[in-house]
Amino acid sequence: MEISSDQAINNLIDAQANATQQKIAFAVAAKQLDAQRSTGEAVVKLIEQAVNVQKQLASGRLDVRA
Repeated sequence: MEISSDQAINNLIDAQANATQQKIAFAVAAKQLDAQRSTGEAVVKLIEQAVNVQKQLASGRLDVRA
């Protein structure tokens, strides 16, 4: 089974295109993970602030200074 030089070149181009698409997919996935991590950290901060407010209310005071 002999492959023509045109077919070999096409196979090489296809392989390179697939490799590039995989690199892009991994980069996008990494960005999505970073965004999810940031969102999670923001949610944790909001929960911590809510806990702080609840503790203040339970003690009969609420600090509203920024």
